Amino acid sequence: MQNKNFYREFNKPIHQNHINMDDTIFKIFIAVVLLSLSLLSYGFWDAIINLFS
Repeated sequence: MQNKNFYREFNKPIHQNHINMDDTIFKIFIAVVLLSLSLLSYGFWDAIINLFS
């Protein structure tokens, strides 16, 4: 027989703060990825490597 507290334990209402925090981290991550890709596409890292080599 299933535990009587199963429904109460595993179907608690979702905390909005936790969701919003994860959402902001996800948005920042996407922004960083897009920024790095755009810098790569403009040869930014190539110029940096040429400066130090």
